[in-house]
Amino acid sequence: MGNYVLGMISTLLIAIITVTYASKIKFDLAHILCFTLLMLGCIPIKISNLIMILGGVLITHHQDQGKNQWLRYTLFVMYAFVTTWILQVILNFYGSQFASWINYNNYLGTFVCQSVVLLIQLGVIYLFRDSLEILALSPSNKKKGAEIVAIVILAVYLVYGSTFDNDYNNWWISAYVVGLILFWSYVRALALLETKRELAELRNFELKNLENYANEMEEAYQKLRRFRHDYLNILLSLDQAIKSGNLGLIRQTYDKVLAPSKAKINMDYYDFGKLNHIKTSAIKSILYNKFSYATHEGIKLEIEIIDDVKIQRTKLLDAVRIISILLDNAIEAALESNTPKLLVAYIKDANTERVIIENSIALERVELAPIFKEGYTSKSGDRGQGLATVKRLISHYPNVVLNTSSHDYKFTQELILSKEE
Repeated sequence: MGNYVLGMISTLLIAIITVTYASKIKFDLAHILCFTLLMLGCIPIKISNLIMILGGVLITHHQDQGKNQWLRYTLFVMYAFVTTWILQVILNFYGSQFASWINYNNYLGTFVCQSVVLLIQLGVIYLFRDSLEILALSPSNKKKGAEIVAIVILAVYLVYGSTFDNDYNNWWISAYVVGLILFWSYVRALALLETKRELAELRNFELKNLENYANEMEEAYQKLRRFRHDYLNILLSLDQAIKSGNLGLIRQTYDKVLAPSKAKINMDYYDFGKLNHIKTSAIKSILYNKFSYATHEGIKLEIEIIDDVKIQRTKLLDAVRIISILLDNAIEAALESNTPKLLVAYIKDANTERVIIENSIALERVELAPIFKEGYTSKSGDRGQGLATVKRLISHYPNVVLNTSSHDYKFTQELILSKEE
């Protein structure tokens, strides 16, 4: 009995660790206790596996503060428990053939088998971490269909052999091994297809915005040429006014001719030329798109980019996601303030690159603690990804740090990219 309880409790811990690492949902002591009581309560029940899955989904939903992603919870909970049980069956079968004590019939065998199962689970998650991240961040509607297919596959395993009460043979065990390999291959293939789709969308987005950017720069250039052509006439007008010695005529000439030309020169419109320093076309198209929207909405835009910008220290898709989220958040917050302002600066030295995004806000300061939580949003509806997603993305890069601050009706994000050792 003691060995059976050890196996049950260790199975629970393996499942919880698997869910935590795969889904990025961390369980506190109270929810782990709920899992434990659920497992112990399910021991005498015939449909214990089903109840365990349903209860685990509810506990995970509560731990994740009620975020509306039931398919995601179901997939990760089913994956954690079903694959753990299948790995136990496989290891118990082959372990006994390798050595008589490597099975779940004794304390040492249970400890060894459970340790191997945990290492396999963590190893698989580490191997597929990029695929899981891609699928988790994907906005594609196809993702739900993929999750449903994966849940169905896991449900088949759950129905046809997730306990130790059956006599397994080589055929069953081989089916389990092949099935697990196919399942993991399915997840990887989905991630690759999703990456291909995102890259295709990014290329289309990039071409469209670069074409608009080129047209914008051509129009600005033509305006500057016309202004330069007219500038001599402006100087001649002012020269005649000065020679007349008539102070009223001088002021009248200034007000009608020079003052309007000064306003034209200072327009944010011409700051877009600084995007010429962006040497990665995908990033340039993203910045142009966001800046165009910001100026169209009446945000006072300030761009400080004097050094060439190249994306070398992160993956391009990750950089696009991070910059898009930070700028979207900054623009939306600025629009809620009394005097909408947005500053984007890029500072570069020998070992460090800094991207600074500062925007005006409606409040004197923003509480920083909750904004990095998964699902947090100050917006209506269920659109909250924001900084939690950015935090997850930069966690893959030890050389990237995001510093956040808020004061004096300003919100500042400083993305620091250091040279990798």
